[in-house]
Amino acid sequence: MKKFLLYTLSLLAACSITSCSDDDTTDASSNRMFMTTFRCDNNTGKGDSDPYNCTIQDLNDAHLYWYTIDGAAGYRIKWALMPYVSGGKEAWEEAEANGNLAGDTIVGPDQVDLLIKDLDYQTDYRFAIQTLHSLDKDDPANSKWYGYGNGGQWADYLGLQTSARYNVPAVIQASNITKTAFRINLNRSVSGYSADEMTSFNEHFTNDGQNFKVDYLTLEASNSSPDAKVPAEFARYQLTDEDWNRGYLDIEGLSENSVYVINVWDKDIKVKVDACYNTLMKRTKGDAGPAILIKHVATMTDTMGIGESATYYDISAYKSMKLDNILNDYCASNTLAENQVFYLEGGKTYHCTTNISIYKGFTLRTDPKDLADGKGKATLLLSGMTQTGTSVNTCNFMLGRQPQSGENSSIALDIDSVRFMDLNVDVPLAKNYGHSQDGSNYGANGNYFMNMYSNGMGINVNLLEWNNCTFNGLIRGFFRIQGSNDFYIHNLKMTDCVFYNDGYYSNNGSGYQIIFADHNGKPKSNILENVDINNNVFYNSPMGSLVTDNNRNLMWDESVRWNISITNNTFINFQTRSSANPIVNFRYMPGGSTLTIKNNYITVTASENDPLRGLLSKGSDIRNIQGGDGSGIVTFDVGNNWTTNNNLTAGQPFTSNAFSAKSNSIGKFLASCIYPMGADELTVHVDDLSATELMVSPNPKHIIGEIANHLDHYTEDINDINIQSSAKAQQSNIIKLGIGARKWRENRLKE
Repeated sequence: MKKFLLYTLSLLAACSITSCSDDDTTDASSNRMFMTTFRCDNNTGKGDSDPYNCTIQDLNDAHLYWYTIDGAAGYRIKWALMPYVSGGKEAWEEAEANGNLAGDTIVGPDQVDLLIKDLDYQTDYRFAIQTLHSLDKDDPANSKWYGYGNGGQWADYLGLQTSARYNVPAVIQASNITKTAFRINLNRSVSGYSADEMTSFNEHFTNDGQNFKVDYLTLEASNSSPDAKVPAEFARYQLTDEDWNRGYLDIEGLSENSVYVINVWDKDIKVKVDACYNTLMKRTKGDAGPAILIKHVATMTDTMGIGESATYYDISAYKSMKLDNILNDYCASNTLAENQVFYLEGGKTYHCTTNISIYKGFTLRTDPKDLADGKGKATLLLSGMTQTGTSVNTCNFMLGRQPQSGENSSIALDIDSVRFMDLNVDVPLAKNYGHSQDGSNYGANGNYFMNMYSNGMGINVNLLEWNNCTFNGLIRGFFRIQGSNDFYIHNLKMTDCVFYNDGYYSNNGSGYQIIFADHNGKPKSNILENVDINNNVFYNSPMGSLVTDNNRNLMWDESVRWNISITNNTFINFQTRSSANPIVNFRYMPGGSTLTIKNNYITVTASENDPLRGLLSKGSDIRNIQGGDGSGIVTFDVGNNWTTNNNLTAGQPFTSNAFSAKSNSIGKFLASCIYPMGADELTVHVDDLSATELMVSPNPKHIIGEIANHLDHYTEDINDINIQSSAKAQQSNIIKLGIGARKWRENRLKE
């Protein structure tokens, strides 16, 4: 079989080699060896149908295959975590120089495959291979490396992600965290787990019918706090019966504002990634210092990429200051405590060029003194100032981070408070779906305000807040949760914000919605524990639902409840291109939850001269109540929502799924759930005036034609939706009752 495999791959090598460029295969003048390549979909196009396709097997073993090269002395294979080497050749060389390779080995000339066992679970790896002229690694006749591609060079790139680890007993928990100490609560008992859980645990861990076998505890400084003090007695601590009987272990003598990793182990399990139980990562407390003012100094040239692949852009016209290093250094700093406040100068422009990983709480806001002095808000650009070819260069804030070398990817990162306040957020060159249709030859931006890494670590966030911000040019989504780990956001707040010129990522305006809270098969996760969306304006920005859990059919854990409040918001042409995206989209809600929708203004409006414009509007999609407290009951606190008398369907501003609908909406559960304001209040009230009588000029300015145009949802002046000064507008119920967003009613949209 081995000989057959070798023969087969050798035959295929010729085809593979001739498909590469001369620069990538051999240098005739230096007599370098031909470059081999891994067999993967990037260069075969066969994917899983290829029996020799590089793949992950048994959760965390990488099986690599490559083509043989005549005359090779052997092959050198390197691998590393993706974050270290995704930048291409220079990143690989830097990772090797800094000791950040995960592995580096040489195999013989007749070997055509390599099984790399026991990699970290749920982790992205990159692999590279070199044909050797001799066993000297520095031999100049060795081939160039295959695998140094940066992700845009798909033919020179191999990345594999290991699978998530099996379920693990929660033996340790942390509490009583102070500046220099914390308590590790210990519980090795098998009681409290279900029969199914124990069946899974028994495949991987030993127990005597009463307790899991746990031998010792380790404490180490996290990669993000390498200089943190580790008391010698806890570096490897042998747990005693006294500790177990007490139920906890107090660890003292720690460094302030530092991150520690705590594990407990079964010494008889020889594979490190399988020998530990649940892993904790905890930060000691620290005192945040006074607010730091980031004095504006314009960045004249922006750099994308590193080393030979770097591209330099003249951005002097924006008079913008780059924040990347400041924010990245803060998150990695042990000097600056969590929840540091950063001020930006009012009226000045700042930007980020690369994705910013957030794994430590902070506040970013305009200096309140500058606001009081009338200088206006600071502007924050999420790149969008430059483009490469027809692609606009954009970036996002990333909640959490990717695992680093040796880290357990399932660890939940504790993050206290992340707050963005008093900012104008923009993406100047943003492109939407219409650009791809109207002859501009652009594709829509795949950008967000905040995203997560698909292979990122879990998160446990106390507060995520946006307050008094405007958002312009966020095309694909606003806040997207993704990944396979557990996610907890205890408080999510959006207050006094304005959205315009956002969305329109596709023909139907779909993307990843405003709050895309995908729990991804994790019934114990809770992203929507307390959500407060209050006094915001959403204008002509087709981006999908306001809040969705991606309709995951989960039997929610008994610990999970949702408390979602959507009050005093203004929705004008919220999502007019699709009937598939209601304002709230929860097909499976946990029992014991509360959904509040009160005092909102909701309308769709367009000129009579704009007959091709779709004016779709969907209220809610809620179909089942399952899990949670097991009651099958949700409190729907819905009422005092208003619309104007234009473009109504059966007396409602919704073309489908009105709040009152008895099928797949809030009105479905009248016989079983709680409605504090009564069933009648599910019907949106209609005021006796139109949207154009209430507001200055709310209709979209561009008339939709037969071909989509990038201006179809473009708003030049947000003040167009200011309230008219007429007596009819000022005496309307909407104004007298304080319906909709406060700053909208008071014509303060730009403040």
